[in-house]
Amino acid sequence: MKKVLLLIDCDACRSLFDYSHFASEDTTAWNVHGDRLIGMAVAEGWAESSCGNFQYCPGCLEEDEELYRYV
Repeated sequence: MKKVLLLIDCDACRSLFDYSHFASEDTTAWNVHGDRLIGMAVAEGWAESSCGNFQYCPGCLEEDEELYRYV
């Protein structure tokens, strides 16, 4: 069976979120597991842009106040 590894990296500095998820090749599973992973990241201080396409780590949010325009 094919599996997909879902990771979150900061769009500013490219650091990786500590956790990841595996999902089958079913795109519905990608959405479910991806949403869960994003929820975990947000709970740990990461931010997601209003369009949902970008994620920023807590360190970059502290250093660059302009990132808050996108969140």
